[in-house]
Amino acid sequence: MCDLLKRLAVVLLGGILLNCPAFANTSADSLEGSAGTGADALEGGAVMSADALEGGISASPIKCDGETPCIETSTGLPLQVLPRPFGNIYQDREANADAVVQANVQAFRPLYVFAREAIDLSNPAEPQGWYRVGSNSKQALGWMQARDALEWRQALVVAYTHPGGVSEGRQPVLMFKDAQSLRDIVDADDMAGKAGEIYAAIEKAEAPESVVSMEPKRYIDINRQFYILPILDWEQLDIYGDEVRLLQIAAAVPGQRGADTLSDSGYLDQASTGREVDQGAGLESLSIDIVFVMDTTRSMQPYIDMTRDAVRRMVQTTGDRLKDKVKFGLVGYRDSVAAAPAVEYTSRNFTPDLVDANTLIEVLGNDGKATTAGSLDYAEEVFAGVDTGLRSNWRPGALRFLVLVGDASAHPRGHPQNTTGKDETDLRRELDDAGVHLISIHLQDERAAEDHDRAVAQFGQLAEVRGSEGQQALVQVNAFKEGDFQSAVDSVVGGVVSRFEQSLALRSLPPPPPMPEYSAEPDAAAQGQMAMNKVWEAALIEYLGKGARPPKDIVAWTMDRDLTNPTDVALEVRVLVTREQLSSLVQALDRVLQAFKKAELSQGQFFEALQSVSGQTLKRPEDIGRAQSLAETGLLPAFIQSLPYRSDILSLSNEMFASLTAEQRVQLEWGLQAKLAQYRAINEQVDAWHRLNESDPVSELVHPLHIDYLP
Repeated sequence: MCDLLKRLAVVLLGGILLNCPAFANTSADSLEGSAGTGADALEGGAVMSADALEGGISASPIKCDGETPCIETSTGLPLQVLPRPFGNIYQDREANADAVVQANVQAFRPLYVFAREAIDLSNPAEPQGWYRVGSNSKQALGWMQARDALEWRQALVVAYTHPGGVSEGRQPVLMFKDAQSLRDIVDADDMAGKAGEIYAAIEKAEAPESVVSMEPKRYIDINRQFYILPILDWEQLDIYGDEVRLLQIAAAVPGQRGADTLSDSGYLDQASTGREVDQGAGLESLSIDIVFVMDTTRSMQPYIDMTRDAVRRMVQTTGDRLKDKVKFGLVGYRDSVAAAPAVEYTSRNFTPDLVDANTLIEVLGNDGKATTAGSLDYAEEVFAGVDTGLRSNWRPGALRFLVLVGDASAHPRGHPQNTTGKDETDLRRELDDAGVHLISIHLQDERAAEDHDRAVAQFGQLAEVRGSEGQQALVQVNAFKEGDFQSAVDSVVGGVVSRFEQSLALRSLPPPPPMPEYSAEPDAAAQGQMAMNKVWEAALIEYLGKGARPPKDIVAWTMDRDLTNPTDVALEVRVLVTREQLSSLVQALDRVLQAFKKAELSQGQFFEALQSVSGQTLKRPEDIGRAQSLAETGLLPAFIQSLPYRSDILSLSNEMFASLTAEQRVQLEWGLQAKLAQYRAINEQVDAWHRLNESDPVSELVHPLHIDYLP
């Protein structure tokens, strides 16, 4: 795991620049640690160490042959530019109206650069020169003036975070026309109050001229409504001891055009629509999928029966009126069948296609029974169960819920009985990307008290509520009080269906029912109700976001935090990877894993093993033998080395490999296997890939990958 990622979680952008314009004469000395219009400004910054950014992402030599896209030599990446609004492409290097090949090119939709002529970016306000550009990597269209385009050097993007609940969520991102207008708010004695006045004015359709646009109040999930937010410039500030960034961004939506500003009443209306009221979100088509992921080892039969009873009671209450609206699934998990063959399976999906409630009752009574065989230890393959449940055959557009029920912790990543190579952190990210919300019910047996803390940490992280930092949909139940479990599962199953019916009837996001009176240890029913309310609100907010659209075709200044509460992160970092890049990364990591295993078996050096397994895939395999680190082998894709983050894999050397303990080697190997599994899963998801240009081939489709998915 990259140690920088922990910092990114706290100081989100951490000085990372996305596809910033290259300003050749920008001095690192004059900008060090405080601001920047290029990567040079980041050198020595407070958030990223000098080691992490050595060499930076500053402008490096660019090689152009005129026939294929220009290549930045240090990264091996093709050079692209983002057209500014109202830019034209000309037949030649003359801005004549008669020579226009394409007028009013779509703003901020990336174009490939085939040639650079007389480029001078020393004065950012008046860039000089011409770019020969094309919409794909095969053919150039014509020439574009440098003043009409921004060079795009990196693959890092930012995305809006989940805004959280209706009453406690963050405010939408405000976009200011210039940096000074934003500074005036940030520097005010009462920043939150000043920002609040702007939000109040926007509600009255009286937005100040200083505010160009605004993120919609409803959540826009970049995985489902794709957009790009390049960073053009930035400044670092300290607020209450926390480092934040003021960012100049460009907003774009591939395939769409037209500036979205608050002066446009149509955009203002849709951006101002709250998360708590539905106005055309199509709740009449709302449906929900609930998949139970249950421990089916020998101690669990009473709880399987009580889950069946809870579903039966739900059916008795609702009848057939929700038969097509609510579907169910069941996944059972036990232990590694390789370690304990008598358990019959590690995890099993009993509902390849989701079923109605009556069918689930039958499945729970017949197929989903607990085993009578014992496992080798107390821990079970919880992660395998969640991984299987995550890949259920979800219906398009349905709200997705997993209900995890178990009494034991999971085998950690690297444990011989961990069959997935994943842990709670890996699965939590995958749940977020898949739009699946998880409720955990942990049964606690006092005879296994030493396992409780580990299990609660795992079950709790899996049940983190999206958009609500620190909140978990976790229910803890005494395993010897079966009535408590019955109350908890009744609250979850009945509560989800009850809220669903309220939503269909009210055509709005209903307020949650009143919570039971507070107690230091809420009873099981109250815990179940609170857990259900949390995930229901988060899920429905995502659903309502389908009716919103992100702003586009603007350049503005904003802050990466909530102006009214700067502890709330408003933007997160992603890496825009092409399908071809992800495939090359998979191939490279696969060879690294082969080398790990070969070095272990032969007790040889890591790079000798790597040279052996890579000999037929590299033009000069002898370079591996001379390399001092994995980064120098040329094996990993160039774009990985160009990113400003620290990777333990890139710095891996023979000496480092030899110094690793057996446990550290296992953790490293399993960590890479987990990432490979994630990459392959992403590659198989058709709707996870997006076109920046209509003519892009399949290999150039892009995906906004979490930066902590990187090796």
